[in-house]
Amino acid sequence: MKKTLCAAIATLAITGAAKAQDTMVEYFTSLTPTDAFNSRGQPLEDICAIVQQDRANWHRFNKSDQGDQADWFFDSTDRRAMIAGTCDYDRSYFGNAGARIRSGERQFYVFVRVYGSNGVVSRVLIAEGAG
Repeated sequence: MKKTLCAAIATLAITGAAKAQDTMVEYFTSLTPTDAFNSRGQPLEDICAIVQQDRANWHRFNKSDQGDQADWFFDSTDRRAMIAGTCDYDRSYFGNAGARIRSGERQFYVFVRVYGSNGVVSRVLIAEGAG
């Protein structure tokens, strides 16, 4: 009986942890020089800010690049703001991303997976889209 109770509690704990990290949305997108500047024309350096601008370009400014896919989630400024502070990415691969994208040296094709629940983002995973 004690074994069964422990197993049930462990199962609930694992289920609860998985629930907190549900995949809310995922998509592929191309990060190009258009995405490496904010709406006021200031250069962006951080890959998270560039992904946020990419979604603003898609949803707000109706600017898309070849390879950009739609997402249903980042359709508002408040939702796009959730990207900041929740990003997880390979810092060596995306190092100096802003300058590399603006110079034309590199265009990143990325896969974005958003985790969270009830409309609140807990993690935005940014990974190389080709592989």
